[in-house]
Amino acid sequence: MKSYEIARSSRLILLLIYTFISAIFAFIYLTKSNAQQDGCCFENPLFYLNLVTTLCFIVLVHKSISSNHKLIVAFGFLFLFLFLSEISYFIFYGEMISEGVLDSIIETNSQEVMSMTKQALIIIGPAFITTFLIAFILKKIISVKFNIFIPLSLYILMLLVISLFLITNSSIKAEIKRGDYKSTAEIVRRIYPAALGNLSYLFASYTSTDIYSNTHEIEKFNEAILLPPSKPDNDLIVFIMGESSLVTRYSAYGYHKQTTPFMTNIFSQNGGCIISNSHSAAAFTRDSIPMTLSFNVPESDENLFDNKSIIEMAKFNHYKTYWLASAAQQIQGTFNTKFGFIARKSEVITFSEDSLDINLSQSLEDMLQKDNSPKKFIFVHLRGSHQPYTKGYDEIDKQALPDAEAYDLTIHHTDRAIKALYDVINKYSNNYTVIYTSDHGEIVNVGHGIGDNIDQFLIPFMFISTNQRYNCQFIESFRGSDGYLSGLMNKYILSNLLGYEIDQGTLDKEKNNDRVFMPNSRVMPFSKLLNKH
Repeated sequence: MKSYEIARSSRLILLLIYTFISAIFAFIYLTKSNAQQDGCCFENPLFYLNLVTTLCFIVLVHKSISSNHKLIVAFGFLFLFLFLSEISYFIFYGEMISEGVLDSIIETNSQEVMSMTKQALIIIGPAFITTFLIAFILKKIISVKFNIFIPLSLYILMLLVISLFLITNSSIKAEIKRGDYKSTAEIVRRIYPAALGNLSYLFASYTSTDIYSNTHEIEKFNEAILLPPSKPDNDLIVFIMGESSLVTRYSAYGYHKQTTPFMTNIFSQNGGCIISNSHSAAAFTRDSIPMTLSFNVPESDENLFDNKSIIEMAKFNHYKTYWLASAAQQIQGTFNTKFGFIARKSEVITFSEDSLDINLSQSLEDMLQKDNSPKKFIFVHLRGSHQPYTKGYDEIDKQALPDAEAYDLTIHHTDRAIKALYDVINKYSNNYTVIYTSDHGEIVNVGHGIGDNIDQFLIPFMFISTNQRYNCQFIESFRGSDGYLSGLMNKYILSNLLGYEIDQGTLDKEKNNDRVFMPNSRVMPFSKLLNKH
């Protein structure tokens, strides 16, 4: 009888500890994932749902690891590791894992995965060690046993209720019919934030990539485009998209180290301009490029599938289209990625064999030498300053800036790459327009797609044209009332360059509705982001 009382008391104490851990996790999830909008967290029913599902999850993991069946123990170990990885991510970044991060895991190419190994180890290393330690304690020291009928029943019952809601929701049914299951998984993540939610979302994201595999030509133009297009003035349009490039590290914008001497010279000459106060539309490449090269908007992906992209519009107006990128920016073989959906519409798709951007100029020269098409639209995607920074520069950059940190050396390498590309363009054409900007900025030595740090949105924008019609005033006309040029304007700038007129009312409405797509998949006015810093 006495041993029974001790066992019962031990179970109660451990259950209270698990409840306390679950409450802390639920609180962190609501406040750090922005699931809690206004008011007190403890007034939100979602807090108590999260607490219950997390508590059930912890008890089930406890029971699994305590089992005598090796397969069940393995599953318990795996789920505990995933749970602790979420906690490790929060400790390192100060926020919960976002949908954008999970989407990027699915759509990242193998080279980029390998390049991020060190950063991933910082997260999963401590989680793996802690998982072993906790598993050892549960197997060898703590002998408390739980009856899993109640937690398992609650866990499954809530999942069935969610499933019933999803089946009957008309908007979600429409998305599922289109092959997009991510909205469904987002709801599951809100109720099951511990491990199961992330696994569900990863699976949904993976199965949803088929929506990007359609190769048919889209017939419909966006409603902002006035038809028919005029005969274009530009023979060659080159849009160069940098990667993870923070504008405040450019000497062209006042940085104290000479990181961009070539770009400063190129874009300061006649016909060129270095545009200040520019920001990206998103902090992830997978979201930013579609909002540059299609009429995709932060609020919805509908225009991505319903309207012609910039590449299709270029082809419609007799431009031959090219997609040129470094080896590090290769799109997965199936092209089933959000911006791969646009890339595959290009007539020529080429990836360099080397990840260093300086080598892209040779690929561009090969293109221009072999192809006599009178009109060309070329999109160039650089590796730029993506982590790890040590892979983004060479000895020449180190000699030029011997005392500079690694990130600054990647900017210097981008500067050299832009000069090499520009020299080729200038050699083969006397009627061209060149734009250089970046898909997003960078929180230096941390990364991007994290929280609300404004550095991951602040980018350069440089422009040069041999056509006097397209001058600095032309670019300035797209600046919003908040004083910033948004990455959402790229599509309209390119439309004009390709010979299309834009409905002025639509353009004014868009440029004065300056907003960004945040890493947590929410839309925020850029002015609000500015005011936070």
